[in-house]
Amino acid sequence: MPKILGKIGLLVLALVAGAAWLVILRLKSVPVPLLVVYGLLLAASAAGTLWPGVLGRRRVLTFLGVPAGVATFGLYLAVVYHVTDLPVLLALAAVACLASAVPRGRRRADGGATRPSRRVFLAGGAGLALGALSALAAGHADRRRRDLLTRGEAQRQAAIRAPGARRRIADGKVRVFPIHTGDTIVTYGQFYGGLDGWEGLNGYLRTLLDKAQIAVPVHAYLIDHPRHGLMLVDTGVNWEQAHDHDGYYGITSRLLTERDEYRLTPAQDLRVRLARLGYDAGDVTTVFLTHVHDDHAGGLRHLPRAEVVLDRRDWDQGVLYPHSFDLVKERLSFPAFDSGAFGAFPAAQDHFGDGSVVLLPAPGHSPGHMCVLLRLDGGGSALFLGDTLYTLPHLATDQVRQMTIGGADTVHQIEAARRVQRLLAADPGLVPLFAHDNTRYQSDLVTAAFTDGSPGEAGLRELRRHMEAVLTPGWRLRPGHTPHFVPPASGTGPGRVEFR
Repeated sequence: MPKILGKIGLLVLALVAGAAWLVILRLKSVPVPLLVVYGLLLAASAAGTLWPGVLGRRRVLTFLGVPAGVATFGLYLAVVYHVTDLPVLLALAAVACLASAVPRGRRRADGGATRPSRRVFLAGGAGLALGALSALAAGHADRRRRDLLTRGEAQRQAAIRAPGARRRIADGKVRVFPIHTGDTIVTYGQFYGGLDGWEGLNGYLRTLLDKAQIAVPVHAYLIDHPRHGLMLVDTGVNWEQAHDHDGYYGITSRLLTERDEYRLTPAQDLRVRLARLGYDAGDVTTVFLTHVHDDHAGGLRHLPRAEVVLDRRDWDQGVLYPHSFDLVKERLSFPAFDSGAFGAFPAAQDHFGDGSVVLLPAPGHSPGHMCVLLRLDGGGSALFLGDTLYTLPHLATDQVRQMTIGGADTVHQIEAARRVQRLLAADPGLVPLFAHDNTRYQSDLVTAAFTDGSPGEAGLRELRRHMEAVLTPGWRLRPGHTPHFVPPASGTGPGRVEFR
């Protein structure tokens, strides 16, 4: 009985590991029919190894185990392998060869003497050769990465020198510049399907199975403040995330992310965008990070002097990617949110103590997500929403909702959205600014209003007029503004969103 229970336990572990591997492969867009056949092969080989029956363990391994192993290695090479894995794979093979030589190292010879067998020379020699190849491969992988970074730097410098760059405007005004730092590829349901079952674990599983994808922008915002210097709200993605994704994240993180999740042209690099506006990344003194997700934190690597302000709950409990944070760990600042209530928000942090920048906790999308309110010249204000709401239509939170984490986190995110609604309703001079808005509001109106960084009263009124043309006073969508997914004409790649 204990032996049977032990075998059942081993089978359960094998099936769980196999299921996790199948999920990873689906995340990498491996077709479902192929995964079904491959999954059955894995399950059959595991069960047959534990209970070989009349077939015998050797036949099970030959006809099921070997094909399963070859298929596993092939799928790994097809969708997960990266050049940095080569030294590791060679090193593992070297260790296996050397280990196999140890028990076969000596055998009985005629007359009772012992001598090394032929196998020890073959296995040991193969192990040493593979070890040497592993060292050579490590050097090759390092040179490849340096070459990639060198090419990226050359492209970045060319983009900086391209015609049309500006000079910094130094006239004592508060200026805000939207910075489009590339795009991220997401599932349409993840972006717009929060009211259609995309919530919690079920929503995450649907992102694995449903490959109806869209490309959405990733925006950071540069603030040039006459009293408080150069600041950023979020930092977007960096060049390596988009162009050396698997090398940037390493095997553990890239197993759980898509290789092509980010797109970034040289002109969209944060350093390029700052330089072409007349600024230098080294002059940024403060970064307000709405949350720690990597499409908002990637540019931190390029801000050597900035203090990074974020909610401690996100640092302690959020999904952190150390590659984006390893250079700023010693320059973090955590607001206490002890400045009292602010409008509909029960807690707030007056960051500089003069009302110019107010931090508003808005948990839900992440444990410590926060919004940032900036006072503009002439009595207006801008509210940077991060991922509390993705787009202007998401303000109709009872009609359009992004995927939420589920449970209490979903409740908190909806509460934060309601507070944003009340804040906007109470202040006609307040305009929302989004990180991922893929509508006309961002591409046309926000871009036009903040062309020189200072929208003025006329620019703010135009943004509010558009908001009122999209949304009723009761936060419902007016006709013509409901999102719909349009599949790609070619049948592959991201689709697009139409508003009808």
